Amino acid sequence: MRIYKTTENVFNAVDAVVEHGVAAVSGTQTPAVEFCDRIIKALEPYANIEPATGYENVPNEGYLYFVYDNNRFFSGRNEYLLSIVHEVAIRGNQ
Repeated sequence: MRIYKTTENVFNAVDAVVEHGVAAVSGTQTPAVEFCDRIIKALEPYANIEPATGYENVPNEGYLYFVYDNNRFFSGRNEYLLSIVHEVAIRGNQ
């Protein structure tokens, strides 16, 4: 997993949600939230995925926005989900 920029192809982030259950997005609030909305829109054909958004203050990134599958994680405050987001932020885009 990696952090997606708001200028990237939205379908790369969609693939991450399908495969891992979460896609992290960097950027300031307005572009990041708009990109998350685009991810959610692109996930509409996937009936088994219930997308939701969240954000977390993480080291080296500030706020990191993310789209997650609510069917996998049940809540944006899920500790396992947040640990994944923090791990992605620590590793960066390696």
